[in-house]
Amino acid sequence: MRGIAAALALALVLVAATPQGRAAVDTALLLPQLVPTVPLKPQTWVFPDPIRDEARYPIEGGLGKADLYAPAGDGTHSAVLLFLGVNPAGSDDPRVVGLAEGLARAGLVVMIPWSDTMTRQRVTVDEVDNLVRAYQFLLAHERVDAERSGMGGFCVGASFAAMAAADPRVRDDVAFLNFFGGYYDARDLAASVVSSSRFRGSEIEGWSPDRLSQDVVATHLIEGMADGGEVELLRRVFATREVALDDREADALSPEARTVYRLLSGVELGEARRLISELSESSAATLRAISPSSTVGDLSARVLIMHDREDALVPSEESQRLADALAERGDVYHTEFSLFDHLDPTRPVSPPVYAREMFKLYLHMYNVLREVG
Repeated sequence: MRGIAAALALALVLVAATPQGRAAVDTALLLPQLVPTVPLKPQTWVFPDPIRDEARYPIEGGLGKADLYAPAGDGTHSAVLLFLGVNPAGSDDPRVVGLAEGLARAGLVVMIPWSDTMTRQRVTVDEVDNLVRAYQFLLAHERVDAERSGMGGFCVGASFAAMAAADPRVRDDVAFLNFFGGYYDARDLAASVVSSSRFRGSEIEGWSPDRLSQDVVATHLIEGMADGGEVELLRRVFATREVALDDREADALSPEARTVYRLLSGVELGEARRLISELSESSAATLRAISPSSTVGDLSARVLIMHDREDALVPSEESQRLADALAERGDVYHTEFSLFDHLDPTRPVSPPVYAREMFKLYLHMYNVLREVG
């Protein structure tokens, strides 16, 4: 028995002696940390607890705030900026802490900016600039190797991380982008949400959007209107659901408010796309400004895309469109899953499917860690 243990230990040492081997071992240790249903966390047996600090960094008009996780000890490490986007969970949420600590034990400095605006379910283009400034702060940190660092994001946060990674101030310093469950074009996402459908090309399927997606889209469309009185009225109709409008009252709205009202009342996909094209120029410009589709040509990072096929917040076709847009350029790793409940790997599946999905997750995370190894 001792001989077998010694042989296994020697094999592990030999495997870990190469960059590929180290990434393979680190991934194997990291994976249980990312999956709540796995009771044993061997990574915590091997590596000491990381160091967690609060960070403040300059943004337009003040200071941004972030949590910073670094591997124990000293020395420089690869780094990743993670943006959680519209995230109702707090900085002490076990999923957030588990992910950050797992990546830090795997040898990365992890920075997680927090946005008060996003926490209130407001999506504004200012967050792109905030992320760029956060990434510049991260690269300048004494524990960070700026040559092997990148960005990642989740849901709306993935889309904003993609736009920040394309910004000329940092684009050449972003080695990789991990895009998890984000949208490619805000106009297409809005059309999917209000029409309860998902689409790619001419293929259209029914889809049941999560209430959070409905609320975020409604808030964005309503607050983009010019008339404050109509903003408040439609907020009471669709956000707080205090009142309802009859046909006469709806017809009395301004053209802009009437378009938003019809969209949020629910329409078929074709009608949704037509109505979105009729939004005011300021609303249309805002939708373009918060869409990775508008900056995808400026990305130079390697892009790794994750999305669950049954995601109820953002249809997986959004990630497919991002992969399609980058196909000619290449250097894209795209994985679709059936394991995640949006971002949590907790969807009930059969044992064979679970094994397949865990292997796909292993391969994806291996590719991420190879970028920083």
